[in-house]
Amino acid sequence: MTRFIAVVSGKGGVGKTTTAINLGTALTQLGKDTIVLDGNLTAPNLGIYLGITNPVASIHDIIEGKNEIKDATYLHASGLRFIPGSIRLDALEKLDLTKLRKTFNKLKGVAETILIDTGAGLTKESLAVMNLADEVLIVTNPELAAVTDALKTIKKAEQENKVVLGVVLNKIRPEGNELSLENVETMLGKPVISAIPESISIKQAQEMRHPAVYLEPKSMVSIEFKRLAERLK
Repeated sequence: MTRFIAVVSGKGGVGKTTTAINLGTALTQLGKDTIVLDGNLTAPNLGIYLGITNPVASIHDIIEGKNEIKDATYLHASGLRFIPGSIRLDALEKLDLTKLRKTFNKLKGVAETILIDTGAGLTKESLAVMNLADEVLIVTNPELAAVTDALKTIKKAEQENKVVLGVVLNKIRPEGNELSLENVETMLGKPVISAIPESISIKQAQEMRHPAVYLEPKSMVSIEFKRLAERLK
């Protein structure tokens, strides 16, 4: 049985795609049959981060019925399997959200775990994708605006009867006027199950089109993602 986990955030720029990529890689390294899916259908970045800028087949093509899942599933050098989105304007214009459920039904059985990198915020598209997942992982930063938006996302997920696995607190700096982990947990009413430090290794990994967990496995960032994978496997 396939486990669908939506990686969601209340606002953009908090590191949601990076979390999906590195968590997916860490789960793969643990022997879990995992696929990361680009569910950010209007602004897909997954393929770009993993070295495929203009995929021959994408999740958009699966939704449209032009390609099968195997045609749009790519294997990264790290061992991570992923399904990117298309950045072509015509693919975005043809997007039909009513076909999402049929597409997700096709994905059942193709992997043990499918991590869905959703769009940011509570847009119609993001909610449509999140509602097809079984569980939700919240990604935020230790900043008031980001945490406030994360709270809205948690409330919406709970309204839709989704299991909220916890919070990934990303881009933590050793100094600065940020919210503490305890404050974030109090505000959100959910446990912080992973605290990811801000690190140059993430930027370097993005430039190399690799997951940080693969490129720099001994970095603090990678260690934290591996701990998160152990917790969720």
